[in-house]
Amino acid sequence: MLMTRRVPNSLSIAIDAMADLMIATTTMAAASVGLATVCGWKGYPRSGQSTILALTIAVSAMFAFLFYAAGRLYWARWIPDSAVIAWSNLTPLFAAAATGWVFRLPNTPLWRRATLAGLLGLACLAAVLWPFLGIWLRPTLPAGHKVVRGITRQTSWATCSPAAASTFFRFSGIEATEAALIPLCLTDASGTPTLGLYRGVKRIANQQGRDAQAVLMSMDELEKNHAWPLLIMVKLPEAGFRESTYVTEWGWVPGLGHTVVILGRNEEGHYAIGDPAVGAELWSAADLNVLWHGDAIRLVTD
Repeated sequence: MLMTRRVPNSLSIAIDAMADLMIATTTMAAASVGLATVCGWKGYPRSGQSTILALTIAVSAMFAFLFYAAGRLYWARWIPDSAVIAWSNLTPLFAAAATGWVFRLPNTPLWRRATLAGLLGLACLAAVLWPFLGIWLRPTLPAGHKVVRGITRQTSWATCSPAAASTFFRFSGIEATEAALIPLCLTDASGTPTLGLYRGVKRIANQQGRDAQAVLMSMDELEKNHAWPLLIMVKLPEAGFRESTYVTEWGWVPGLGHTVVILGRNEEGHYAIGDPAVGAELWSAADLNVLWHGDAIRLVTD
């Protein structure tokens, strides 16, 4: 029988776990203030046209980062810290640089520069506080603790990630409830950020003398893998699957992310899946090839 170690389900764990985010957000806030100050000095760029160009690049980079790079799991491979969701957030730095350069716009009244700088400053503040905003503005409903055949079932559609992480830990010999994982994963009523999920898993793993590792795997690597369980992020692509069996029979919504656990692989080549929405399932390699895009989290010895 698999022996498990229980993680205390208490408010003190959630409060203690916020310390890493407080340090990271405070540091990023200080760096943003410093960058805005430096960019607002009469230094580089020296000409008005160069200042406008620098401002344009900063604002463009801010939006490009938000749409194409913010919150991706690959940041956890480069910054393996529980507060990677804050350390990897470059949006406030771009906004801060733009705030400083706005004050140096040529031939622009002070009130216009002050208004633009104020708006960019608010964007910078919101970006710095982004890891907290969701749980402040959209708190989750009280979590339950329903376990069926070893699979933790999600309390609501928004808590699939903490529920999947609970199953992931149970099959790793650690007992952690969905309720304990929700605040650690920064889950709100709209769901769980990917780096929030990594954070929750890493915090619990570290408490138990283990560590969480974000990995990118190919199907070939998955077929050769023998270290189970594996926590994976899955999603049905929006293009070409609206009338597929994944929609009509499985109930998947194209473009909506989900989290499940691969528990192992049988002799027929099918993968045992712990799905917090429906329970235990068997997926073929073809199913994974459609639904999974390589992102995974596994436990390693610390």
